[in-house]
Amino acid sequence: MPMSRLLPATAGLLCLAMCGSVAASDLWSVTSPKGACHISFGQDPVAEGIFAVTQHDFACPENLKAISGYSMNNGDGTIIFYSTASGLEQVARADKEEPGIYVGMTLDGETLQVVHADAAEPQPPLKPEPAAGGAGCLPYADGGCAQPSDIGAPDVAAGITSIHMVTRMNVRAMPGTEGAVLGRVEAGQCLDIVGCVEQNGTTVWCEVRMRTYRGWVLKQNDRKVYARNACG
Repeated sequence: MPMSRLLPATAGLLCLAMCGSVAASDLWSVTSPKGACHISFGQDPVAEGIFAVTQHDFACPENLKAISGYSMNNGDGTIIFYSTASGLEQVARADKEEPGIYVGMTLDGETLQVVHADAAEPQPPLKPEPAAGGAGCLPYADGGCAQPSDIGAPDVAAGITSIHMVTRMNVRAMPGTEGAVLGRVEAGQCLDIVGCVEQNGTTVWCEVRMRTYRGWVLKQNDRKVYARNACG
């Protein structure tokens, strides 16, 4: 899977000792809906700009067990997590909410909290909830109420393996607006999909196959539907 562009981690590494955010050897908890781990951030490089993460729990859930490296981006504002088991693969991202607390998501769309041991006990990560019904409608990006068959993720298991764009959208390296822009798709374009992830019960990102790469396209959010389920 394509990785987002790596930003230099030099400033973030200096911040380890000075900013009181992600400090070397301090204990942090990393929590997703599937469970939690305790980790510490080191200064040993595992790749250019990437440094080692030490895990302290043998019972770490699968979606967190792969974390073994990190980089600091935007000063101390963003932590990018990596797996170094076979090459270098980005597996999660978390952005600073307040000192000692970062919130983000894993590459498979699970919510993620990264909390320093001295920070206040956070609320559990929010789990996706069903989309609200009722008055009004969820519109297509080009106008008009979306058909019920076009709302939500396409049912790949039932053979719906494409989406039909109703507006121009970016193709990103991961399912989120923080993902690097890899390219663009146009209104009217039919795209083959690998699969989709839902976030917070309202947002759907679909992984699409382009000619020379794969990437993620926003299919819908709580405001609009940007692509129909299935072409034709």
